Amino acid sequence: MSEEFEAQEVSLQDALQMQIYTTQALMDLLVDKGLITYQEILARVDALRKEHGMMLSGSSEQ
Repeated sequence: MSEEFEAQEVSLQDALQMQIYTTQALMDLLVDKGLITYQEILARVDALRKEHGMMLSGSSEQ
């Protein structure tokens, strides 16, 4: 089930946008299949941000 893709150079903005689309698609599929809820995903994202010390600017938690 392995596919080969042609490597191509893309801008950082395009790479980040594709990562956003990929992440959203995976989240939607998991939720649609009833395997997880959006609340569980957001809780895990929050836990990972705290674990890695990555708080958003403007966040009330420091």
